Amino acid sequence: MLKRGFETLGLYREAIRRGGQNGLPMRLRLFLFLILFLNAIMLGVLLILFSSGVFKTGSLEHRPVLGSELTHIAQDIYKSFGTVSVRATDLAKELSVALERNLKEHGSSAASLQESPDLLEHLLEDELGRLTGALEKSGASGVFLLLDATVNPALPDGADSRACLYLKNMEPNIVNGMAANLRFGVGPMAIARNHGIHLLPQWQMEMDVGESPGFIEVMAAAREQKRPLSRLYRWSEAMLLPGGSERIMLCTVPLVASDGTVFGVCSFEVSEMLFKLSHALESEGYDHLFCLLSPLEENTLRLSGALFAGNFSAGPAAPEHTQIEISSGSGGFYSYRQPEKEGYAGLHETISLYPVDSVYGNEQWAVALMMPDKGLNMLISGRNRNLILGLLLLMFVNVGLASFISHRYIRPVAAALEHLKKPDPAAKTKIPEIDDLIKFLAAQDELPVPTETKELPAQEYSTLYQEFIKNIKSLSAAETSVFNLYVQGHTAKEIAKILCLSINTIKTHNRRIYMKLNVTSRKELMVYIQMMEEVSCTNAENN
Repeated sequence: MLKRGFETLGLYREAIRRGGQNGLPMRLRLFLFLILFLNAIMLGVLLILFSSGVFKTGSLEHRPVLGSELTHIAQDIYKSFGTVSVRATDLAKELSVALERNLKEHGSSAASLQESPDLLEHLLEDELGRLTGALEKSGASGVFLLLDATVNPALPDGADSRACLYLKNMEPNIVNGMAANLRFGVGPMAIARNHGIHLLPQWQMEMDVGESPGFIEVMAAAREQKRPLSRLYRWSEAMLLPGGSERIMLCTVPLVASDGTVFGVCSFEVSEMLFKLSHALESEGYDHLFCLLSPLEENTLRLSGALFAGNFSAGPAAPEHTQIEISSGSGGFYSYRQPEKEGYAGLHETISLYPVDSVYGNEQWAVALMMPDKGLNMLISGRNRNLILGLLLLMFVNVGLASFISHRYIRPVAAALEHLKKPDPAAKTKIPEIDDLIKFLAAQDELPVPTETKELPAQEYSTLYQEFIKNIKSLSAAETSVFNLYVQGHTAKEIAKILCLSINTIKTHNRRIYMKLNVTSRKELMVYIQMMEEVSCTNAENN
């Protein structure tokens, strides 16, 4: 019997030991469950975002912004270039009348202009004031007056040399005080000296039309096409004048006498600096964006004839004859490709620089906004990166929320379970399931102690028993009275009646007895008591 008692005690301790070693704590279980639940919701959100194409809408988000910017710039270019065209046409009419009148006063005519080379410098100087005033009103960066004659046709290059007056405004964005910024590019030096105008470093006496064939082409077209001047002007492709360092576009209009003789041209210049200043990009956050005005041939932009504005470091180089192919891209953008060079993405729209019935009405121009492919990818990935960071932040919030909820939820449960170690049927944990369990365990304490046990090693039960006997001495007098009544086989209710105490007081004594004797329940206590009786019986028999 004594051996069976120790075996039963060992089973209780083994069960307690297994309960503490196996499985996960409730708080950790709830925490992991909440993490899985919340992240499953987030995964569902991600699947919805992927299926709805949210991560692919970055380019669609930028498309309306750049489209609006393109429309604004195209309208601005159309208006400014149209204004220069009208000013150039008006200037050509005034110059044609004034020069023809001046020639008549000197006994010459437009048709015989080359026969009066000594008049060329006089004609150019007389129109200096008109050219300066027209330049100031037009807002252009320069003005030309070229006569279809040369001072000395006998020179080796006389066939391509033409009398010309070229005035350039070095700061075209500043109209007031233009005289201080006016420079003399082409023309007789005496005119510049007489009027105190500084010469450009690349100054020339006359214009070499062999290197600038646009002047001759405009005069040739005017001789073939008998149309109003408003239908005869032409915008050149961007080019460098002989000795020049800045790309320019020229709006050139022929000079036509009253008898139909074409005897020269006048032009307004739009430099690349003026183009950049006048058509600066306003969209913020697009550091790699640039704008260009380029000749358009089918699906090809001819960069050699284009003017650029915006971020030049991001733009393609524009060497002679460079072309860029246009094709459909992704996200509503066009793709622009140069052979063996970096690709670009952007938008473009055609723009008309001429009236419908103009001699040059078949020439097409396009305004384009573009950026390197990597620049657009950075914008799109930046938006997606922010979205991903937001989702990661949400995941961390989920972890914190799961930790908070599991802690708040498990704390009263853990307190109630702690209360189970010292059951008091009168106490309430406010958790119905735990309260019912306490009542159940209290009722179990009143049941008879099981007599069948399994064997434990003699050394183990001897040690446990000796420890129990030793701990009895630590009981107080009141606790010893209750313990002795348990030894006599009384229940808790019977002990309360015998000692005239309340059942709650008996339970309090029980908790203290359990703690001091290192037992966990009445059943375990009764096992020790049963062993004490067996030891007593054995000792009596031996005596």
